[in-house]
Amino acid sequence: MNNDKVVGKPAYSVPNLERGLLIIELLATKTRGLTLAEIIESLSLSKSSAFRIVSTLIYKNYLQKNETTKKITLSRKMLSLGISSMNEQSIVEVSIDVMRALRDELKESVMLGVILGSTGTILEQVSSSFPVKLFVEPGTQFSLHSSVGGKSILANLPKEESSAILKNMSFTKFTKNTIVSKVAFKEQLKEVKEMGYAVDNGEDIQGIHCLGAPVFNEHGYPVAALWITAPHGRLPHEEFHVKGEIIVKYALEISTKLGYLG
Repeated sequence: MNNDKVVGKPAYSVPNLERGLLIIELLATKTRGLTLAEIIESLSLSKSSAFRIVSTLIYKNYLQKNETTKKITLSRKMLSLGISSMNEQSIVEVSIDVMRALRDELKESVMLGVILGSTGTILEQVSSSFPVKLFVEPGTQFSLHSSVGGKSILANLPKEESSAILKNMSFTKFTKNTIVSKVAFKEQLKEVKEMGYAVDNGEDIQGIHCLGAPVFNEHGYPVAALWITAPHGRLPHEEFHVKGEIIVKYALEISTKLGYLG
């Protein structure tokens, strides 16, 4: 009697769960989204089954639907789950040597962070070469409106995603320089997109300046941000552009390692 297990369909399966996973896997390859009809055609599903599964995934916030275009895409929740997994296995690993090289060139503390939900999270830090430095534990959260991490990523997200995040953001005033107007913040995001780097002009902590740039994956999606932070005396306004361009260069190096082709 042959007791070898046959590789194939499991003895116990949940058809609707399998279909749901197929839909998620399909949408993961279609960054612009698909309509329900396109999903049905691509996966040869029945209309009633596809409708129920997609509706459930939208209700549970794993998918989102644009009511104007009728396109269905992965939600920020689903992308965050994927990014969380990738952070530990990939982003930090490919970034750490680049972060050290950036620290060696500019001598300042270097941070790597992502957006998870409505806040940012520090993934890794390489400390400054100077005796006086800002130290932040990995896992520390940061506000999106007052940080270069938040600005760098938000400025490069698809419009629908950034709008959804902005809609629920609280513009808390931390210093006299904190941007507390949604209109002004949107204008700054346009500038970040044009320049390629973001600036924190003492908006989170008085007297601390930061410069950052986005990190893209192979799909051109901003999965993280790379930045330096320093006392304003070591990072004055007149050096923002030159050092901002240097950070863009290092962020691009990480993006290239993640498969980004520019």
